[in-house]
Amino acid sequence: MVPVSSVSQGLSLLDRLYFGYFVSHIPITLLVDVVPLFSSERIPAFMLGLNRFLTEQLSDPFMVIGTTRSDMTWFRSLLACELVFQLPFFFYAAYAIWNRFPSRHAPLLVYGAHVSTTMVPILGMLAFGDIDRTLNQRLMLAGLYLPYLLIPLSMAFVSFGHCAKAIVESQAKRKTN
Repeated sequence: MVPVSSVSQGLSLLDRLYFGYFVSHIPITLLVDVVPLFSSERIPAFMLGLNRFLTEQLSDPFMVIGTTRSDMTWFRSLLACELVFQLPFFFYAAYAIWNRFPSRHAPLLVYGAHVSTTMVPILGMLAFGDIDRTLNQRLMLAGLYLPYLLIPLSMAFVSFGHCAKAIVESQAKRKTN
């Protein structure tokens, strides 16, 4: 078996960042992000405590459990997609990055573009939405959510470059054959 340190030494700095992003996103999704999808009676106490910290201490308007505000349905829909579609992908992405699969770039491009576009309305709501938060609270929340725009956006751009290069090389190879 190859030691972990020798495998990780072959990863670029960006691949290490992306690997850490996906590995850390698994518990975040399971322990934090899915909580607003359920009623408080179905949520373990420690997860309720994490949620209370987000909603009371950090004033996060998105993560409130059992809200009847229909204007947050769009956010709940994003959380449901994260649970159903993104969570399984996190495992694949971490594995593919760790093992440096050349084919990882196309799925990372799709993921990065998808998540970047879902973060725009979240950050837009924090910046311009009708939420009762101070400027400092909005800035703190934007800082909390911003990495989930910047890292996937970086992933999309980097992966696009790899995909474009692979297409050009494939076309050039086809012309010579």
